[in-house]
This record gives sequence, C-alpha cells and structure tokens, in this order.
Amino acid sequence: MKTDVFGNPIRDQELLRRIEKAKLTQRARNPHAELHDPIEDIPRIRPIVREVERRAERESMVAGMGRCHDVWSRMEHILKSEHGIVWYPPNQMNTDLIYD
Repeated sequence: MKTDVFGNPIRDQELLRRIEKAKLTQRARNPHAELHDPIEDIPRIRPIVREVERRAERESMVAGMGRCHDVWSRMEHILKSEHGIVWYPPNQMNTDLIYD
C-alpha cells in the first residue's frame, strides 16, 4: 500500500490515480519534478485554479512557516465549494516531500 511521507497509508483511490498520472506525464519531462495535480493541466481548469490560488494567497493570514498549508487548504475548500473541483495540493501529490 502506498504511504505518505509520514508512513500513513493513502486510501484515497482518486489521489493515488492522480499521483500515478502525474508521475507518468510530469516526471517524463523532468525525473525530479515536484508533482502537481494533473487537473491543473486541463485548459479550462488551469485559469480557475490560478485565480483561486491568488485569492487564497490574499486571504491567508499566516506568515512564515505553515503558510503554504493554509493557502492550499483554502484552495481545496474554494475549488470544491465554489467550483465543484476536487484538487489535491502538493503536499498530497508529493508523498516523498515535507513542506513547511
């Protein structure tokens, strides 16, 4: 069973599918690439994710360590609740990296 960076099993089958897809496409171009959710590569989705990212950056009150997690959490919530998009942040896509 695939695990996250802390050794916890990943049970979300959609997340596992997207990780594998990202590895096949993104790491084919660059074997050391940090993975992003493949839905960001869909032309009609990309601008929505970018706009939500800018909004989440503006709305975040966290400075310094932990800010990325706050921004990503806000993005997940906004994308799901306002756009019906399930998006996985880098800390879930990259099971071998720890983010601050």
